[in-house]
Amino acid sequence: MIEKNVMKVAEYKDSITFRIACDCGDSEHDVTIDFEKDEELPEMYFMTIYKTMAWSCYWGNHNWFYAQWKKLKAIFKLLFTGYIELGDDFIIRGEEHINSFIKALEEGKKHMKGEVPESG
Repeated sequence: MIEKNVMKVAEYKDSITFRIACDCGDSEHDVTIDFEKDEELPEMYFMTIYKTMAWSCYWGNHNWFYAQWKKLKAIFKLLFTGYIELGDDFIIRGEEHINSFIKALEEGKKHMKGEVPESG
């Protein structure tokens, strides 16, 4: 079934969840993918990706005053627009890790279609 750095976390009738490990080894960088379906909307599948992300006004910056300015800008953007944008890295190294990620996506798709995933 799933091999390198991919773990099935939970499986229920209408959902399946996988955790994909970042190759750096830090569990805070892992990605969790949740596949769900709703019996009332059989043509729609839902994939939710969870990732812990962090933002720091000090990253790449050693000037305290500039860091405070960046912090204020982020606060005002969140206050007036309701969101901030974040980005984070996720390392996949080697074909085996990529193939395991793809297998998790394929198994999630099969689960949503009601097909029995291959065991083992």
